[in-house]
Amino acid sequence: MFAYRSARCLFLLSLVALLTLVANALPATAQQMRIETDVFVDDQTEPANHTVTLFDSHTVYDFVEQPPQITVFRPPTASHSGNFIMLDLETKQRTEVSTERIAGLMKKLTRWAGEQEDELLKFSAQPEFEQSFDEESGLLMLESPVWSYTVATVPAKSAKALSRYREFTDWYTRLNTMLHSTPPPGARLKLNAALAAHGVVPVEIRRTVESEATTLRATHLFTWRLSREDRMRIDEAQSYLANFKKVDNEEFLTRKAGQDVVRGQSR
Repeated sequence: MFAYRSARCLFLLSLVALLTLVANALPATAQQMRIETDVFVDDQTEPANHTVTLFDSHTVYDFVEQPPQITVFRPPTASHSGNFIMLDLETKQRTEVSTERIAGLMKKLTRWAGEQEDELLKFSAQPEFEQSFDEESGLLMLESPVWSYTVATVPAKSAKALSRYREFTDWYTRLNTMLHSTPPPGARLKLNAALAAHGVVPVEIRRTVESEATTLRATHLFTWRLSREDRMRIDEAQSYLANFKKVDNEEFLTRKAGQDVVRGQSR
């Protein structure tokens, strides 16, 4: 009997240890992440826009404050194209666009821009930067006569978290290019590649484009776990996905035309 009890105790202790190990590993496996972003124009002290981006399991939820909207991103896999689902909280409509369609449009846009005489368009099609990175301070700089980034960074929590951040931001930049008819996304994609190469994420990005009158500055606050409030926001977004009327892209975007949105993941 004593041997049985001892064996049972050892089994229970081993089970508790295993469950503890699994529980501790869950945040890393699920790759939860929260990014709170404020975008400032020039030296203004009040943000032009505020967004919260939540990474949960294999889906990303981006909540834009003004105008109020939610974008849900499901990344592509080896067997399926990914997609963005845009939710209009005022009309209670939703529309979606595949990453395959976005990639095709970006390829055409980049080819067209590279054939133009306009300096900004040509640069955006195939940007080249002088890059420097100070490991001690985390300051990353990408400089050119046309377009420059000055970025304050911190180390990413893990390679997986950094990979998810880069994948979302790459696709989100392409989506915004498509929606707002801006130059090709090559410059921001170069920045994302540089961040990944150094294993860091941005806490402040200052973007200067020589031909533009304004400078954009974006601050990013990273948190590596979702709160109860974050979970509630995700649940709410999922209810919108289930209940909002699905419309085609043209109908959805016609209403959005003329709304100049300062994007959270600033270009």
